[in-house]
Amino acid sequence: MKKITAILAFVATLFVSGAVYAGEDRPVTVEQLPAAAQQFIKKHFSGVAVSYAKEDKEMMNTSYDVIFVNGCKVEFSKNGEWKEVKCKGAEVPAAIVPAQIRTQVEKNYPGRAITKIERERRGYEVKLKGGPELKFDKSFKLVKIDD
Repeated sequence: MKKITAILAFVATLFVSGAVYAGEDRPVTVEQLPAAAQQFIKKHFSGVAVSYAKEDKEMMNTSYDVIFVNGCKVEFSKNGEWKEVKCKGAEVPAAIVPAQIRTQVEKNYPGRAITKIERERRGYEVKLKGGPELKFDKSFKLVKIDD
């Protein structure tokens, strides 16, 4: 019984200390971002000033958010790969969107700008301006439309 109590106390301590650590955000400079994130910003957002950047430390994960003065926001994983690009009132830079997705959007939703793209485990999610959210699998096949 003492061992079970000790184990439960240890586990509880881990959760409490993890909860205190989780959600810790701190401002960072662009130079403090992973190299891949810095290259992505230079390639796709050159000439656009960064409003602020932050490091978001979760219990088991770290991510980075970069907000630009034009309203675009990019979320990066701990190694600097982009996870989500969202542009309020603007279009996501075309070079970020895989060609297969761009082609399908242009064909099926002409004139609609892509305002958000998110890379997920199973594929991509794309939000169109004034339109639906489209989900694509890893082979870029359209699998779901949310209005």
